[in-house]
Amino acid sequence: MRIQKLAGLNIIVLTLFIVDRILKYYFLKNPAGWPGGVFISGWLNFELERNYGIAFGLPLGGRVLMFAVAMIIFILVGYLIKSFQKNDSLMVLALALIIAGAASNLIDRLRFGFVVDYINVPWFTVFNLADGAITFGVGLAIVKLWFKDKKAAALDSH
Repeated sequence: MRIQKLAGLNIIVLTLFIVDRILKYYFLKNPAGWPGGVFISGWLNFELERNYGIAFGLPLGGRVLMFAVAMIIFILVGYLIKSFQKNDSLMVLALALIIAGAASNLIDRLRFGFVVDYINVPWFTVFNLADGAITFGVGLAIVKLWFKDKKAAALDSH
């Protein structure tokens, strides 16, 4: 049962990675996205945006520095997956989402020198499915660790 559960989670993560790669290719070939790029006027547009920075377009040195940071993150997350794999499939999912999203964005950085973003929320930011996977993975990991600490604290107090 455990192997089936992890296989199912891996299929979800792999599917998100593939869909993100396909969408990035689509928007590189069709920069305006859907006709006019507007999906819900003022709230949601789908169009190409080249992100030369890191999260939310914040600047971070050149390709070499970004590659080094990405490799450090991959190593740390890989280590965490190995340590959680035995007993916490939700944590493994969270970390796998982070790795898949980071890998997709790293491919962009190495290939184009920028990350291909295509979901534009005008009052917030422009992002892609990989960013969403990273954000969801980080959020899930934080929630899991927070509840784990709360549970441990409750057990210690009894």
